[in-house]
Amino acid sequence: MTALAIRPADGRQFSVERFTPAMQSCHSAACGTSLFQLVFIEGGRGWCRIGTEIVWAASGDLLVVTPGQQHDPSGLHDTTNWVIRFGVGAVGYAPRHGEATALIADDLFLTTFLSPELRPAGNRCAVPLEDRLRWLARLASLDRELHSQALGSNAAAHALLELLLIDVVRAVRPLLGAVSPQSCPVLVSVFRFIDRRFRFPIGLADVAKAVARSPSYLTELVRRETGRTVLQWIIERRMAEARRLLLGSDARVKAIGQAIGYDDAGHFIRLFSRHHSLPPQQWRLARRG
Repeated sequence: MTALAIRPADGRQFSVERFTPAMQSCHSAACGTSLFQLVFIEGGRGWCRIGTEIVWAASGDLLVVTPGQQHDPSGLHDTTNWVIRFGVGAVGYAPRHGEATALIADDLFLTTFLSPELRPAGNRCAVPLEDRLRWLARLASLDRELHSQALGSNAAAHALLELLLIDVVRAVRPLLGAVSPQSCPVLVSVFRFIDRRFRFPIGLADVAKAVARSPSYLTELVRRETGRTVLQWIIERRMAEARRLLLGSDARVKAIGQAIGYDDAGHFIRLFSRHHSLPPQQWRLARRG
């Protein structure tokens, strides 16, 4: 198996940036990363494409983008917004792994993986008016710590990130209302196993064994709660990583296929073409312009 990875140039596990209308050309290109992306609209109104959906947003709205999901923010040119990018590993910086870390990881995983039919607001939720000034103050503090050379700035930045993500979890929690509480732990375990193992040959039986459920029970549960089957989620995770590698590296198509578990390049190309209406290399060239 070929291992390919794209890391941020500065090696950080997270970043925070503020964009004003005069700066929007700096992040107008469509992209997909291995990180979560949160976009908080400070002012103005606009739209962005998340996956295949156009999402409209205005002041106080929070947009959630899952790892691997295509995100085109070009419609946000007239807004002032903050973009927070992070991996789940960034949240676990503190020596203890407490309740906050578990809540953040579990709720964000479920929110971003649920089918659109089960979350009427799509990838958008509104931050209550009375909380927005606190959000802006926390974002500004986080930005200062990230650019500071002062003693303890790194630890302070991670602590502020965790506080911010607790606020994010509180904001997105209503989006999980369609999921039964009993199903949440199982679904989180399913998605985490797929996320860890999608680069290897895995199927329904492997996932069912990992979460201690029968294949038939798991098939029904995942389809009912997410709108997709376990196999479809495995393929979707592989396709998300393929898109990321196609856009973020110059690796050959065969190497990318091997990196996500497809040793047969022809099979990978056919599967990718079926999902994207273009072969991998043509898709890459079309997106790079």
